[in-house]
Amino acid sequence: MFRKYIKSKNMIHIIYMAAGNSRRFGSNKLLHIWQGKMLYRHTLDMLSDIVSSRKINEDIDYDITLTVVTQYDRIIADLDGRKDINTVFCGDSRLGASYTIKAGINSLMGRLKKDDWLLFIVADQPYLSEKTILKFIEAASQDKKSEDYKMLLANGEKNNGDYENILSEEKNSKDYKVFSARYRAKAGNPCMFSCELIPELLELSGDSGGRKVAKRHECFYIDVEDGKELFDIDSEKDINIYSQD
Repeated sequence: MFRKYIKSKNMIHIIYMAAGNSRRFGSNKLLHIWQGKMLYRHTLDMLSDIVSSRKINEDIDYDITLTVVTQYDRIIADLDGRKDINTVFCGDSRLGASYTIKAGINSLMGRLKKDDWLLFIVADQPYLSEKTILKFIEAASQDKKSEDYKMLLANGEKNNGDYENILSEEKNSKDYKVFSARYRAKAGNPCMFSCELIPELLELSGDSGGRKVAKRHECFYIDVEDGKELFDIDSEKDINIYSQD
């Protein structure tokens, strides 16, 4: 499954899931024009900027790829010619989130290493911030025994929601395999997995998402500053809830 490298950069593979059915929206929400562009482009454009800026920084010892998985020809056409984005068409995405997840992973087979990360981001969270994504990237790129990593963990919170700092040496050097966004006590997307968990992700079926795998493992939470970052646009009413902020 994993490709063998000698002295290669670790990779963070962003899989952008732009494949939902929009059952409650009344039309394809991802193509809905909002604030001057299609809804799915808001977070995608931010991610593209991050990927481009990181790739030209020679001081960073990891690299990032960006893959968009969709069931919509319109999105494939919209992204045609983009060299910074790998597009994957998955007609089976209409059957559930697991198909989108597996299509994204399978498109990367042959490039994955055990120490790489898969960062899954959904396309209906237009308020997701660059700061939050950079926290995930920082977490993935840290040497697990480095002082910076220990500080990152010490500023985090345990997954039982008791807001207790992680302070002990044993816990600070723990090798987490799952990172998830959270606002207060509520976890949400994005969610990032060690490539060691690919076999479990590939076992998902139907509309089961990565959260099913995340619940089996101790999770480190990336806390967001504003709850609207994790807000999913599911209906036309949702589109205007935070528009006046």
